[in-house]
Formats: sequence, C-alpha cells, structure tokens
Amino acid sequence: METLDLRKAINGGLGYSTAMSLDPTELKLLRDCIRAQWLYRLQLLAPKHIHEFDLTGIDQYHKLAHLVDHAAVWPKTARVFPREVVAALRKGPFFKALESQFGVFEISDEEGFGWENVYWRLVRPGNSDIGPIHSDKWFWDLGHGQMPDYPCERVKIWIAIYTAPGKNGLLVLPGSHLSDHWKWHGEVINGLAKPIFDEKLEDLDIHLVETHPGQAVVFHDKLLHGGAVNMADTCRVSIELTLLVRH
Repeated sequence: METLDLRKAINGGLGYSTAMSLDPTELKLLRDCIRAQWLYRLQLLAPKHIHEFDLTGIDQYHKLAHLVDHAAVWPKTARVFPREVVAALRKGPFFKALESQFGVFEISDEEGFGWENVYWRLVRPGNSDIGPIHSDKWFWDLGHGQMPDYPCERVKIWIAIYTAPGKNGLLVLPGSHLSDHWKWHGEVINGLAKPIFDEKLEDLDIHLVETHPGQAVVFHDKLLHGGAVNMADTCRVSIELTLLVRH
C-alpha cells in the first residue's frame, strides 16, 4: 500500500487530498460541540424559540431560520470553537495524523482571539450561504490574520460534518494552485476587505468534491475553491482551519 504523503499531494497536480477522515468518535464529538454552541447562541438571541430549535436539530435548522436574523446571528466570530474544544480535538487521532504528516504546527488565530481558530459553517439549502470561488492566499494578502515570526506555509483543512455527497460540499478547481496569474481584486464588503474573482466561472472546470460525513479535504493555500450550492433538503455543516506548517 502506498504511504500517504499529504505534502506531496497538495503540492502536486491536483492541489488537494481527500485521504484523511475523522474516526466515528471524533465525528460525534464535533457534532456535539457544534450543536452545543449552535443552541447556546440561539438560546441567547431567540429564547422564545429555543425549544423548537432544540427539537428540530441543526440539520433541519433552515425550517426555522425565518425566526431569527440569520446573517446577524451567525457571523464567523460566533462559530469559532472555544479554546477547550480545540485542545480536546488536538489530542485526537485526526490531529495526531496531521502531525505525523506535517510535523509540529500551529493553527491560525485569524480573529485575534488568543487561541487557535477552528470554526464551523452552516449552509442552508439553496445558494444564500455559500462562499464564492477564491484562494485563501488572497484573504491573507488583504490583511486577514497574521503570520508567525518563523518561516512557514499555510495548509487549509475542510471537514464535512453533515453533508449529502454529490448534492453539497466543497467546489475546487484542480491544479489552480500552480498558477499566479488568476485575475481578482479586493473590495470592502460590510466593513471587511474580501477578494473578488474576476475570471468567468463557466470557462473553468470546477469540480464538486464528494465528501461523506467525517471526510476531510486538505488543500493548498493557493487552490481555488468555494461553496457548492446546497441541492440537498438538509443543512450542510462543515468545519475549517488553517495550519501554519514550519518549513
């Protein structure tokens, strides 16, 4: 059997790998942590409806989302795991496997919280919650987050928590990390500088990565990617983080 080499995979022709997955215990832990954070946020902001949300569950959240101001309730800062959750995840087999591949690494603190940022994303059916095609490098170029004072490279991790393979998940443009000539510009949207992709999407061979719950996509910082329109009748939930890997 060929030995897994994530560095080779993400720097190779595709720019990503789907070879890693959470074990069932880790997937349950993440689902429980997300549910607890999701419910607590709703408990604070929509206490009159918390019993309905509790019974309905996060995968059916879209059926009750009209009861809250979705955009106001779920900024990224409300979806970053507490320090204790990240510490528990760090001790599990998934992160130990990442260490065996990349050596000792940090996870970026892009929000300036003072601890490593692992956060979750909630995408309702339809196309209202998805992120456009972009490269993570562009966000860093626009000043999001600070790099450490030692030489390192960034590696992105996206993990499916609740997904319907073939109906929602992550879009990628294989091999796009090998070019520095993609056209884009930055715009300030809602007070935050964001990259805007200036190429025609219909001219690009963009793929939906079919991911089962617990499956991870490990990819290059320059790989073009974005959220797929959620064609399922349930919410898509995923988690994301950026590794800072020493050279």
